[in-house]
Amino acid sequence: MFFLIMQFLWKYVDDLMGKGLELSIILELLFYVSASLIPLALPLAVLFSSIMTFGNLAENNELTALKSAGQSLFKVMRPMLVFVIVLSFSAFYFTNYILPIANLKWHAIYWDILDTKPQFMLREGIFYKEIDGYHIKVDQKNDDAGTLTGILIYDFTTSDERRIIRAREGQMLKSDNDDYLFLQLSQGVIYEKVNAHKFEKVRVDFQKSFFDEAVIKFNMAGFDIQKSNEDLYKQEYEMMNFLQLESALDSLGRLNDTLDEKFSRNLRNNLVILNTAFVPLPHQLDSGTAPVTETETAIDTLIYLDSIHQSEYNASLADASNEIRAVKDQLYHQTLLIDQRQFSLNEYRTAWHKKFTLSFAILVLFFIGAPLGAIIKKGGLGAPLVFATIFFIVYYMLTIAGENMVDSEVIVPWKGLWLSSFILTPLGIFLTYKAANDSALFDRDVYKRWFGRIFKRSKSMRL
Repeated sequence: MFFLIMQFLWKYVDDLMGKGLELSIILELLFYVSASLIPLALPLAVLFSSIMTFGNLAENNELTALKSAGQSLFKVMRPMLVFVIVLSFSAFYFTNYILPIANLKWHAIYWDILDTKPQFMLREGIFYKEIDGYHIKVDQKNDDAGTLTGILIYDFTTSDERRIIRAREGQMLKSDNDDYLFLQLSQGVIYEKVNAHKFEKVRVDFQKSFFDEAVIKFNMAGFDIQKSNEDLYKQEYEMMNFLQLESALDSLGRLNDTLDEKFSRNLRNNLVILNTAFVPLPHQLDSGTAPVTETETAIDTLIYLDSIHQSEYNASLADASNEIRAVKDQLYHQTLLIDQRQFSLNEYRTAWHKKFTLSFAILVLFFIGAPLGAIIKKGGLGAPLVFATIFFIVYYMLTIAGENMVDSEVIVPWKGLWLSSFILTPLGIFLTYKAANDSALFDRDVYKRWFGRIFKRSKSMRL
């Protein structure tokens, strides 16, 4: 959890720095972020602890003593298996009810921090531009006394043209409620451009004004964090439990069906589709061989192209071309809308499956870690950490690959979200079987003898 939280801080450090945030705000953000990181940390913790526990039992010959007493590996694993099953159900409860609240809280705090302006902090020789309409630079400053020396201010708030203010000295003062900052200037000059429309073909200069004392008031609204209404984020799929996701999926599915049906109906109503099997041609009308159908009532309204003037013929072709282009545009935009709605639907389906994948992943990684520890017979923090890291990287890469394929619409959501479980479950069964039968899967001597026999056999065949 420590390393994952540090990774979060490094990722968002640019958004958090320079805002003058209180320690309580940062701790609250990290608290809710840590809750959202549990689905990533918990499978690794189960994998590492199971490898380390059974590795210690095997390294100290306790597992051998238990098997000698007639206890099978499955019976030895039973207490931990019960604990892991309880942990899996707890993980489901966490992801379904607690994780949505944590996501809601940390997203709300994070967006409030983004809306907070950087702390008012002047640096010597650098223009400060975070106050709307002002660029401020000072040559020297005294933080203890709040005094400034060599002040240069570009003011863009008075008119379309900028105003330049220079002052020898100044002092920063805050209002009682901290809503305003007053900059008291002394011994300065103001350069202001004269309105150009008052003169014609005359050089326009700056107007220069001197002052002994002057005060500029800055509005400090936005420099302190303002908590927004959390209801703005409650409709996001990450903030829903699986019952809410099922309801949202049902609503989205019915909405998509309704919109598709409405578009299809409107498209059919706007198009005239003629089927030559039911619409008689001119020679059929003359011979009287036309089929008797319901469409004969509309035959009198048909106009055949060979009976109209060339100009009318060209105009008809132009109208038909315009209609076809309009229909193509409608179909193109409808395709974009369908893709967008399908992407949104996949996001909700992905969130629904994530409610269950964590619980199942804990079980799968336990059945990988426990037999693996019994096979490698190494406890402590050395070999177990190496093997746990390798298998967790495989699990994490498969999970990310599955989610990326779902986002790219290469596979359906349930296949992408369960991809890692589908691949690692047979591996867990295989390792459990090997450990139950005391297989020397990672014994180097076994592989040396095996390769030695193959080498001798190939050498004898050559002779």
